[in-house]
Amino acid sequence: MSEKTEAHPNDVEAQESIGQRVDPILEHLDAGDAEVDKTLIRKKFIDIWQYENGDKLDDEGQYLTLVAVFIYNAHNVLDEANVRIDKARSMIVAALAAWKKTELDKMIEKEKASENPFKTFVENHQPQVDETHTWEHFLLEHKKVDDTNWVYKMKKCWFAQFFIRFGRTDYIETACCFDKIPWEARKDYVDLKLNNLFARLGSTCQFDYKPAKDK
Repeated sequence: MSEKTEAHPNDVEAQESIGQRVDPILEHLDAGDAEVDKTLIRKKFIDIWQYENGDKLDDEGQYLTLVAVFIYNAHNVLDEANVRIDKARSMIVAALAAWKKTELDKMIEKEKASENPFKTFVENHQPQVDETHTWEHFLLEHKKVDDTNWVYKMKKCWFAQFFIRFGRTDYIETACCFDKIPWEARKDYVDLKLNNLFARLGSTCQFDYKPAKDK
């Protein structure tokens, strides 16, 4: 691991700067009754961020790496604390959702105040997807975009490749749950049909959004 990194492991200031990247997510991680040392997750995050030369990545690469490295180390430390993987997954996704909550709440407020919340959701969220799930890392293609249906397909998954590289394919599903957070917060006016094969080591993933039917 030390052969790849160009960081200076004894540079305390640099390590603290890296740790501050994950702090806003870590503060929301609630492990319940499990004895989990968050400082250990932070330390392991710093180690892998340096290994991945995270400071030299572009903005998109840093965002993806931040999420993936948090998921990876949180899972590992929760596992060491004897937290089942399904329970750990819920804890990790809840922390990520809380991290995104302020940003999401502002968008949802605007959407619900509009004449067509679904249309405004597509207008709000499509630019975010395009920014974070670029062609280079996801081979993203929009199949249909209108007021009644938004379908996009990915033929590659940066997250899946990351967890395969680190030997934890069982963590891919957690990244998928992270991608569903925008929908989870909008279930009252957005329906999602998700066909994700990457979690089963397949080669495609498709998000199919439609307006939620009146309950």
